[in-house]
Amino acid sequence: MKEKKEDRRISRTRRLMHEALMALIVEKGYEEVTVQDILDRADVGRSTFYAHYRDKDELLLSSFEHLRTLFEVQQQAIFAARRTGRAPELNIVLELFRHTGEHHRLYKAIAGKRSGEMIRKYLYRYLYNLLIGPHTEMMKQRTTPPVPVEVTTHHLVSSLLSLITWWLDNNMPYPPEKMDEIFRRLSTPTLEAAFGRRAEEIITSEYSAGSVIAFYSQFIDRGCCPDK
Repeated sequence: MKEKKEDRRISRTRRLMHEALMALIVEKGYEEVTVQDILDRADVGRSTFYAHYRDKDELLLSSFEHLRTLFEVQQQAIFAARRTGRAPELNIVLELFRHTGEHHRLYKAIAGKRSGEMIRKYLYRYLYNLLIGPHTEMMKQRTTPPVPVEVTTHHLVSSLLSLITWWLDNNMPYPPEKMDEIFRRLSTPTLEAAFGRRAEEIITSEYSAGSVIAFYSQFIDRGCCPDK
C-alpha cells in the first residue's frame, strides 16, 4: 500500500511538471521557459525537479513520451473497436494529423531552433521505429527488394514530417482528412517503387476480393482485423 501511494505521488508530481511546461511553452515559447518558471507553475521544489529530470530538455522529451502514450492508447482503442466491427479501418497517418491538429498550439510553440530540432528528431525516431518492422516483414516476400527497406522507411517518414510541418506553418489550411489524402497521393509512387508493383496489386493479391483496407493498415497491423 505504501508503494502504491508513493507511485501515485511520483506520478502526480511528474504530471504537474509536464502540465506546467506545456502551458508555459504555449504562453512564452520553449526557449524562454526556465526551470524556475516550471517550479513556480507546478509548485514543486528544485530538488524535486532534479530528482526526476536532468534539465528542461529531458522534461520536454518526457512530456512528448506522455503524448505518444496517449496517441498509442487512442490507436489501441481503434484496433479494439475494429475487431468488434464497430469502427472503420485504422489509418495511422490520418490519426497522426488529427493528433497534431489537436495539439497545434503546442507544436507551433516548440518551433524554435533547438526545441524544434529535438522534437523533430524524436518524432522521426518514433515513426521510423513504428514503420520499419512492418515494412521489413512485407519485404521478406521479395528476394531482392527494388529499394532497401530502410531507405523506403526513411523517405516516407521524412516526407510525412515535412508535410506536417508545412501544415502547421500555414495554419492548417486543410482538414486532417485532406492532408491524409494528399500524403497518400504523394507516397503511392514511393510504395510502388519500393515493392516493385502497383499499390492496388498489393491489396488485391494479399487480401480477399472486395476487402476494404485503409491505405496504411497493411503496413501497421496486417493481421489485426477480419476482412470486411
